[in-house]
Amino acid sequence: MSHFSDPKFVLLLQILAVVGLPLVLWRYFRLGRFFPLAIVQIFAGIALGPSILGALWPGAYETLFGPKYLKDGLDSLRTVTDVLPYTLQQLSALSLRSGIETIAQIAVILFVFLAGCEADKQILNNSAKMVLRIGITGVFLPLVLGAVAAWFLAGLPRAAGASVSMLSYGHLLYSVAFGLCMAVTALPILVIVLRELGFNQKPIGTVALAVGGVDDALLWGSLAILLPLAPSAMAIAAGATGGNPMQSAIDFGFAIGGGVVAAAAIYYLLAPLLERLLKESAPERMLMSTVIIGLFTASAITEFTGLHAVFGAFLVGLMIPEKLRHLAQDRFDVPVSLLLLPFFFLSTGLKTSFAFGDASMWTIFSVAMVVCITGKFLGISIPAYLSGQSMPFSITLGTLMQCKGLMEIVVVTLLYSRGVFGPSTFTALVLVALVSTAITAPLSKLAQWYFGEAATKTREQAKVEVSVPAVPELPPSEQAGTVVAEGTKVHGATLEFDNSIGKVVVTNPDVVIGRHKDDGIRVNDVRVSRGHARLQKLGDNVYEITNLTATRSEPNPITINGEEKDKAILKDGDAVSLNGVNFKFRNAA
Repeated sequence: MSHFSDPKFVLLLQILAVVGLPLVLWRYFRLGRFFPLAIVQIFAGIALGPSILGALWPGAYETLFGPKYLKDGLDSLRTVTDVLPYTLQQLSALSLRSGIETIAQIAVILFVFLAGCEADKQILNNSAKMVLRIGITGVFLPLVLGAVAAWFLAGLPRAAGASVSMLSYGHLLYSVAFGLCMAVTALPILVIVLRELGFNQKPIGTVALAVGGVDDALLWGSLAILLPLAPSAMAIAAGATGGNPMQSAIDFGFAIGGGVVAAAAIYYLLAPLLERLLKESAPERMLMSTVIIGLFTASAITEFTGLHAVFGAFLVGLMIPEKLRHLAQDRFDVPVSLLLLPFFFLSTGLKTSFAFGDASMWTIFSVAMVVCITGKFLGISIPAYLSGQSMPFSITLGTLMQCKGLMEIVVVTLLYSRGVFGPSTFTALVLVALVSTAITAPLSKLAQWYFGEAATKTREQAKVEVSVPAVPELPPSEQAGTVVAEGTKVHGATLEFDNSIGKVVVTNPDVVIGRHKDDGIRVNDVRVSRGHARLQKLGDNVYEITNLTATRSEPNPITINGEEKDKAILKDGDAVSLNGVNFKFRNAA
């Protein structure tokens, strides 16, 4: 039976468990009817931990992950002398945990890189009013309420093990970090929830995505300030207390300086190099290899200086050329989402221990649920109502923004690794992420049922902006992007958009429709992906539309006459919807 301890065999079993279990639950146990795959992956990672699998089937748990008492992997090996009492089997188990942690770290770096690629700088630039009225309040009200609640939690005797006060101002750091976790909204999961509710095709979808983008920007900015104040993992292992204010100030300045250096390197070195490679039509493998090298170089800089590797990754995703941001999403999305991220959830599950008798954990969970629901709801709904929206719309929007998902788990894990949170707080906030995300869709459905159409309609109708490069040699009536008057004769195909945009003439036999600034027909709406669809002329008056996001783990849908399709031949009069942005295809033939 020695093959059961073979690390390669155990790794294969781990992959089968951590990748296969969520897919089986989501597809064959029909959990996909209630939750997106990402939520099922998070649950499966926790289910494989010591509290569920370890309790129900100890033998399987120990075969896959080692003895239950080795919960923190190599974190427990702080000095050489600590290694000596361990048996070879125990060290082998620690090695397996170390491998899981390594894959988990790569997964979270790539995930945050993709989050940077997805961030739409144009949307943030166009959302100044929304930032002031809704976005800022939606972050800072739950942050303040959470910080106040956490200050009292940290002072309670029964919560002594929940707060790791490594610094002289540990209570303050714990409180601010706790409040920040209350303010998180997971934009990637919110996109999925909106789609499942059908809100992506309604005005509330546009507003929710824009506010979520603002929340994400404020979240990463706040974390960049907060994390340098926490001790590094190496400092915790060495028993550092961080009691020297001068040293803390130096460490903070060093960390922020690392972020500045990483941003400067990306802006002045990496981005120009990539632009030059694009102009030279370099092979895709060369482009992607350069992006990967730049990604992990920037991550190494921010990790070394104490900021954290994920900030370097986010900056690379945000600052590389637009074409490569889109290409990176296409190439990395599926392997990261379906293969690597489950190991991050597994790593989270191995650290999570549900001690049902732990009063401090349940106290923190209860307080956190009340604070995050109340703070986020009031912080979104009140400014939305004061900005002129209806009460039903404002209530529904506040309900949608409860979605925390993977983003909160990433944040909580970062803070746990820095010693800001202890095991009880970590477990409680992971539970909060799961519960708050799980209740988002049912509560939003309830609001829609109660308020009807008023729940999803804004007072002012959002206008979809469509633009296309001009073609000098064509007459004005056939210029793409020109609004053609009714009755004007047009040769070829046209797209008749809603919202009084009019006809957009298709002048290219192979045109990409999407939100990217270089797309042939640019639809500037948050519901549409960059490079969303390709419209190709296959022959005389034969046009085919293809969903370019179909290869992603969570594709952005295209529907033809109400039926979702990845590819279809278009006929005259077909009604096409790009995730809620609608047009009618017209073929002059």
